[in-house]
Amino acid sequence: MVRWTQTHLAMGSWGGSHDGYWPDQEPVPIVLNDFNQRERMRAEAKDNYVRWQLSDTQKRSIGRDFSDKLRVLAWNGDIPTEYVPVLARLHDYRNEMYHREESRPNALRVLAHLYAWLTADLLERLRPGIFSRWGGDPDDIVERTYERMGRPVPVPMDGFKIQNDMATALREGLDLATAPQLLADYAAERIESVHDAIEFSAEYIGEVQRISDVTEMDIVRLLYHEGGPQLGLAEMRHFKAPVTRAMIARWDRWPELIRGTPGAVEAFRSLTDMEASFEDFETRVHELAREVDGAIQFEFDLARGK
Repeated sequence: MVRWTQTHLAMGSWGGSHDGYWPDQEPVPIVLNDFNQRERMRAEAKDNYVRWQLSDTQKRSIGRDFSDKLRVLAWNGDIPTEYVPVLARLHDYRNEMYHREESRPNALRVLAHLYAWLTADLLERLRPGIFSRWGGDPDDIVERTYERMGRPVPVPMDGFKIQNDMATALREGLDLATAPQLLADYAAERIESVHDAIEFSAEYIGEVQRISDVTEMDIVRLLYHEGGPQLGLAEMRHFKAPVTRAMIARWDRWPELIRGTPGAVEAFRSLTDMEASFEDFETRVHELAREVDGAIQFEFDLARGK
């Protein structure tokens, strides 16, 4: 992806050195989130040619930002548009592990297999340029690459075939048939964990405030009300929280939506759609549960004289 976008930018594919060849055409600003813009405007243009223009800010952002690389590749028709949210979310998961040492063990195997499958697909879609076989790499890089794949180096060597061979090697042993089931189970576990954390918090807060009928929505209101724990639950019952019963019911049904998807990419995209609305709520619930657990532990320590 890095090589592909850098090559297009260097060649002036989206505004640059060849602009002078069509001085009579005004450049058209590229809208990276409009994945239909390219084909739509080409169909309307004379000779199907449009003089596209990326701004300097867009070019810098594409150079730095993973999601913008995905967007420009999808805009250009090099990858399917449905890959954009999937690959962006996988990259978020990768950053969690690499930068914060956080992992998602219940989803790790299927995510690793999905990553490998998508990498293989990109290797076949993003073909090497004409000069790729004569790059500045060490002389033995081809031998070492094939050694890692467990394959002999083809003779004669075709510099354009290596990516296909890498894709084939990556796909060996992949098991994505059960991905919708596994990702649905993963989503269900997270949703159940949130319900458990709410119940745990409700039981303690109800005892502290001497309220016997603390509901799930009482805790939801507590999570979002500016008064926070200092305000009594009964005083909050007219407050409308941004999370509603209907939203919670929709999240409860979401694992079955994931389970019914036709493949791994679609299943993971459905999971990312759920996470977009669910993760902030999930984080708030677990933070409250940790605070409650800390308060309970403090009371235990106090009772024991610590």
